Amino acid sequence: MSKIYEALKKAEHDRERTRLQPPTPPAPVPRDSGRADRAEEEYHKLRASVMSIAVPSGLHTILVTAARQGEGVTTVAIGLSTSLAKEREARVLLVEANLRTPCFNVLLPLTSEAGVVDFAAGRAAPEALVMRLEDINLSVVAAGAVEGRPVDLEIIDALITRLRPQFDFIVVDGPPVNHYADASLLATKVDGVILVVEADSTPVVEAEVAKRQLDKVGARILGVVLNRQRSYIPAFLESIL
Repeated sequence: MSKIYEALKKAEHDRERTRLQPPTPPAPVPRDSGRADRAEEEYHKLRASVMSIAVPSGLHTILVTAARQGEGVTTVAIGLSTSLAKEREARVLLVEANLRTPCFNVLLPLTSEAGVVDFAAGRAAPEALVMRLEDINLSVVAAGAVEGRPVDLEIIDALITRLRPQFDFIVVDGPPVNHYADASLLATKVDGVILVVEADSTPVVEAEVAKRQLDKVGARILGVVLNRQRSYIPAFLESIL
């Protein structure tokens, strides 16, 4: 992760220097900038990095998390899932395990309000919660109508275990490591973890604390995504195996 830390330290230095200088007006962004195409290409690179690890090691379940809230974890999880779904028509399931601040209902065209909390309450079987998004060849299990009460992480593990045989990959959108214990517990239930850090925002110490916490529980960290770098798309996944 040395490259990540170097990038974060440089970003902190640049932010400190910028405070002493008058702001520069942003240049206008042309409508045909091709930002969407560049984002898709970056997710293809992320998928290739994951596949290079998954194929030889039998990687099936991946937790995406961050040090802090608001670093773009859900966006990265959705982007990685949709990109994996294009890999030879792979069967991919995206699970919303961030029950603190769920947002799948805002970002995805869900067809049901049921989710993880309904399985936890015994109101639905895991299979009944899977929503199929045909346009992007992706299956989704959302958090559901979270009522403020914590859900036992063993419930999420049971849900993933039950659905695992039906999918080639399961991507889990998790809560931030440094804020809640949920992510560290989930990290022990999956095959690998991707840590998201936000360019020009995540302090180095926060990223270091998150990595140490994941190491402490024996999580297999696949790499780090540097998110929102200039063009606001994942820049790379650095393998640290």
